[in-house]
Amino acid sequence: MKRFFIIPAILLFTITSCNKLRIKKHENVETPKALQKESSLDIVSKCRYDDMATSLYNEQVEKSPELKKLETKLEMLSTAKGDSTSAYNIYNRSNQSYYNSAKNHLNLIQDSLLRKKIESLINKSLSGYNTRISRHNALLKSIEAKESYLNDLHQILIITTTLPLIEKFQKDNQPSTQPIEGYSKQIDKVLNYEKALIKK
Repeated sequence: MKRFFIIPAILLFTITSCNKLRIKKHENVETPKALQKESSLDIVSKCRYDDMATSLYNEQVEKSPELKKLETKLEMLSTAKGDSTSAYNIYNRSNQSYYNSAKNHLNLIQDSLLRKKIESLINKSLSGYNTRISRHNALLKSIEAKESYLNDLHQILIITTTLPLIEKFQKDNQPSTQPIEGYSKQIDKVLNYEKALIKK
């Protein structure tokens, strides 16, 4: 288990370092499309369907062969999962359907002694089936843990790839405070005028 915590820390450090180097190399790259000046209406509309981090990451995927390769691998994994587990899923559904059906029939038996005898037969068979598929279930549980971990790493990659971009955007595009200060002074003037009217 310790290895599961050490590996992400090393990976996170490596990814962060590599991404910072990548951004430094391209200091003069143009502002990503997701951060280019748009009307507020366009930005609100875009955010309904996408989020900024994903938009920035997708732009980087288009520019980076390494990221493109990763996304292709992730897509292939998604397809492979369906292919790899479909036979077992069909098999398991059929068995589960049978045992559910058998229990319904069991409930139709009026004689309590006979019902208990048949219930014991069903339970014994179900127990045998569960033993038979225990390896499958253990593998699927392990896969689920790996998928969760893979998803965590992907979220980390999205963040570490896009943070330098947003920080560069902040430095390059920070607006002046003058328009806001000007408006604040306009409010002050109107406030003073209104106060003067009240005093009259």
